[in-house]
Amino acid sequence: MSDVYALLEKAAAAAESGEPEALAAHLEQAGEFSKDSPGLSDYFLSGLATRLGGDRPANLYLRTDGMPQIDLFYLMHRHLPFLRAGKFANDALLEYCADRQEATVLALGIGQGRQELDLVARAGLERVTVIGVDVAAQSLDAAGRALTGPEVPAGTRVDFRPVLAASEDMDESVWAMVEHAPRPLLVTASFALHHMLNHSGEQDARAALLRRLRALEPAALALCEPDSDHHLVPLRVRLANAWHHYGTVFAAIDATSATDGEKHEMKRFFGREIEDVVGAAGETTRYERHEPTRTWLDRLTACGFTPVPLPRPAGEQPSGFTTTAHPTHLELAYQHTSVAAVIVAEPTR
Repeated sequence: MSDVYALLEKAAAAAESGEPEALAAHLEQAGEFSKDSPGLSDYFLSGLATRLGGDRPANLYLRTDGMPQIDLFYLMHRHLPFLRAGKFANDALLEYCADRQEATVLALGIGQGRQELDLVARAGLERVTVIGVDVAAQSLDAAGRALTGPEVPAGTRVDFRPVLAASEDMDESVWAMVEHAPRPLLVTASFALHHMLNHSGEQDARAALLRRLRALEPAALALCEPDSDHHLVPLRVRLANAWHHYGTVFAAIDATSATDGEKHEMKRFFGREIEDVVGAAGETTRYERHEPTRTWLDRLTACGFTPVPLPRPAGEQPSGFTTTAHPTHLELAYQHTSVAAVIVAEPTR
């Protein structure tokens, strides 16, 4: 580990023990190391510094400063193979649409609907009901335009039903709508479920959601998630995991053919996440709660799902980027370090 990381670790320890003066001193020392080469450490400094006071930002996907987080996400989709996880999931979901005339897609954290549009465009269905759930009204508007726009095949009719809510806050009317929608039911959740917050007295909101989904007998659930641990672990462990995870991501960004300006914007996307991971003092003000792939696999199994094998996507990857097909998931990595996973699971019979 670097000298600046050692100081960040001391700062995190001071934050955990409630020593603001020590926290400030360690951050000031750490700042001296990054003056000449701003980058990864600056976002950790910024995040830990919020613990000295000041308001926490709103949900990252609702912020209005600079390029919106969702737009930054799609910029990265063009350059970083592990952000194409949704398309890789769709490759498997197409099998469940074969010889069908209609289907329903429940899209949790639909964003601008790019994954769902790709699925609709390739599935060859006559009718598709897309129930899109998201916390951002502007994202739902964009998804609605995309799913009823010119990129939808002429022979396909899409019934788009927007739901302005977090996945853990869908009310009974939404669940009833899903229950009565046409089958087969396909569930997509790409880089969305790690935002879920446990409500007061609730042990695992993610498991509760998966059990509720299992009761609906979906044909398949496609889950794409980062592979790191920033959920229920102490701050110093979050710091170590985030340093490793985002250090890999920043190196991957530097290896792309993006312009310097685009690289800056991509790092700013992940920088916002870093600030959230280490800066939030309480769980209710934090939005990035990543978990390891193994935790998601164990949870899916416990909630009545069985992961299915996925083929490795065709085509060459840029140098350093790899996609490895495991029996339970696709591992998306850079320089042999897992960054994200694609999991497609069916109800256990």
